[in-house]
Amino acid sequence: MTATLTRQHAKTGEEVALIVAAYGELLAAARATFAAAALGEADPLIHLRHALAAHGQLPPDGARPVVLLAQSAVPLPSRRTGVA
Repeated sequence: MTATLTRQHAKTGEEVALIVAAYGELLAAARATFAAAALGEADPLIHLRHALAAHGQLPPDGARPVVLLAQSAVPLPSRRTGVA
């Protein structure tokens, strides 16, 4: 039982680490976007576009911002099944 709990704790820790890393990446992209806009760069959204695309989170063409904000569900990391 202790080994099972240890594996579950390790898996949870790995998931938290992945979420923290993804948050850090998104935050850095958002900050870079604001800095690029302030400098008048031609395409300041490139930073966010790249970060979202890397995680398959670009909105579909024609998506309405209000709908995307209302959905605000945080995508969870995929769970592997059958791991002992």
